[in-house]
Amino acid sequence: MARLGGLVRSLGIMGRSSVCKMTMSPISTVLKVGQLFAKPEASCLMARAGIHCSPVRRDLSEFFEVDKFRGEKTVRVGREWRKDELRLKSNTDLHKLWYILLKERNMLLTMQEAYKDEFIAMPNPERVDKVEMSMENLEEVVRERNKAFYQLEVGVSGERERVHRQDCFGRVVPYKKREHVMPYHMNTSYRQKLRFRFLNTGRADVLDFQARLREKMYASERGIENTQMRMAARVLRRFPHSDLAALQEKFPMVKMDRLLRWRKVVGEAGTSGTGWDV
Repeated sequence: MARLGGLVRSLGIMGRSSVCKMTMSPISTVLKVGQLFAKPEASCLMARAGIHCSPVRRDLSEFFEVDKFRGEKTVRVGREWRKDELRLKSNTDLHKLWYILLKERNMLLTMQEAYKDEFIAMPNPERVDKVEMSMENLEEVVRERNKAFYQLEVGVSGERERVHRQDCFGRVVPYKKREHVMPYHMNTSYRQKLRFRFLNTGRADVLDFQARLREKMYASERGIENTQMRMAARVLRRFPHSDLAALQEKFPMVKMDRLLRWRKVVGEAGTSGTGWDV
């Protein structure tokens, strides 16, 4: 027994002294030695018991690229994940892929700042855009699945209801309803917030702002309409026998009767021979 205890102690000391050099942990070494010299019943129990170990903890090096990519001018990467590909994945795979993309985005953003500090161009900076597009597509696929589940089970979309209401300037703005801990009649601070954000008393300065806003929007629409008119006139001058229906679909804000009477289109010869019947 004394020799057995010395052997176990020597194996334990050897395992503790070579933690970084050996792949086998001292705990597993001691357990294996115990299995060799234990009774058959105990060995069977230990063989059936599962040993759960936490994953390896890595340091902050995961926020940086691997060594083989550092200093390279070009890093070969693929394209982003598409929606039709993500729809074939299970929820578990999408959950794992989301955290993989999240770690990749954090690494790329860290390397982007590191390259900026060194005044060096980052190789393949479009990788950040590809990762962000993949995350957006993944989030859209998850939203589609949530909508389908709620529509099947409850009959609603499951997303937060979005309504439109007037703000303090009289503009119609979107508003998302949300749950509050306190009821509306008891939540004084929230009522004060809504009062200054969505209460429109119709003062003189508010009416003046609304008039100026309408004038600005009208001028912007007229500018877009004139631009489309010039582009449509350019097409008709070059191709007099163009299809007006296709031209109307291409330039929806253009009034065709006004366009066909425009001097820049008809010129001095008029519309004879063009089939426009103006």
